[in-house]
Amino acid sequence: MEKLSEIVERVQRLADRSQSRRLPDRHPNRDFFIADLVEWAVKDDRHSMEHPMFSLSKKPDKRIRSYEHNSNRIVIAPSAYGLATIWDKDILIYAVSQLVAAINADRKDVSPTVRVTAYDLLVSTNRHTGGGDYDQLQKSFERLSGTRITTDIRTNGVRQREGFGL
Repeated sequence: MEKLSEIVERVQRLADRSQSRRLPDRHPNRDFFIADLVEWAVKDDRHSMEHPMFSLSKKPDKRIRSYEHNSNRIVIAPSAYGLATIWDKDILIYAVSQLVAAINADRKDVSPTVRVTAYDLLVSTNRHTGGGDYDQLQKSFERLSGTRITTDIRTNGVRQREGFGL
């Protein structure tokens, strides 16, 4: 059986190796990502893995996805700019974290509309802040707003077809 000190040393080596594979912290003095998401395990986001709403490709993915399960249907349709990507998902996580932080702070002016500055969003999501990066951010917003999700919802025995954008 290993001694506790050997286990601690092995864990430290693994942590050091893991740290070397992470993205560099491009903005170490900024802290805009207010909400504490430590308790949420991204790998446990079962629903978006079961019905992938985000493309993993950096090239525009314009395929329409359709899923059926237990007589429920979901259709995910991209815009002319393509399907929202997994990198665009950072923007949604950032926006939700801002809303949760405002709710937790008992702010009275919380609304579904989140206003951010592009620079703060880029810094908070550990992205570069050059001119081209603002163009990429604009394209992310276009993909997010253009991706449409349509599903039929059964409420009180009545099937209702609803659609919304990300």
